[in-house]
Amino acid sequence: MISADAIKIATGLKNYSAVGTKMDQGRFASCSVATDLTAEGKLGLVIEVFDPSPDDAEDLENTKRSTDGTDLPGGLGPGFAARRRNGQDQSIAFVYGWTSDYKRLLTVSIIEGAPGRDSLADAVEFFRQLKPLLLTSSR
Repeated sequence: MISADAIKIATGLKNYSAVGTKMDQGRFASCSVATDLTAEGKLGLVIEVFDPSPDDAEDLENTKRSTDGTDLPGGLGPGFAARRRNGQDQSIAFVYGWTSDYKRLLTVSIIEGAPGRDSLADAVEFFRQLKPLLLTSSR
């Protein structure tokens, strides 16, 4: 899993709280990292697994195109990495990666990454570490 130090470095959050959710049978569903867990807390990192994926192959390709996404580096795909802005005009670096049958989706989003860091590269690295743990083809 991702270390506390890596989260601090990538998000720039010195002090944070994390909360996670599980799917049926105790499988990981999501994790959010923020300065605090209230609505006013600054969100830094969100990791989610969708099983089944809410998007089919065409939806994911359209999202990739509309965000100028780039394919994940060798061995990490299928998937892509991109940047977008949210409703609060915050920059979000995100990775969408899925199983080859498009049935399971893993997303990693870094919101307003740490100054001087490449938040997109950090999101890809987090995805690289999490994919074998959270996005296996078998259930």
